[in-house]
Amino acid sequence: MFSIMAEAMAPTPGKLDKMIRHIVFFKFRPQTVERDKETLAGKLEALKDSISLIRKLQVGTDLGGKPNSYDMALDATFDSMEDVEAYAVHPEHVKVLDTIARICEATAKVDYESED
Repeated sequence: MFSIMAEAMAPTPGKLDKMIRHIVFFKFRPQTVERDKETLAGKLEALKDSISLIRKLQVGTDLGGKPNSYDMALDATFDSMEDVEAYAVHPEHVKVLDTIARICEATAKVDYESED
């Protein structure tokens, strides 16, 4: 429902082939309404246009609906961990954190090195 993907930008010259995948899972509070979920997805997707450090970004909702499932995921690709750290404090990203705190009861993340 909320799936969108930004095309990869050309890697920064001199960077290694390995990229950093930054994946975040979101668990909504039970009272979170559909409109707030859509708003969060839109804000997350908009980050790819406002933060040039993001090489790829995709947002999607869980299809399994199992008790151990999270509700939404963000999958972003960066050139380096330094870029991930700069993204974390970027003003546009910080704005989204308020929405996440309001409608999510839990989040989980992982950053790892990837070939793509």
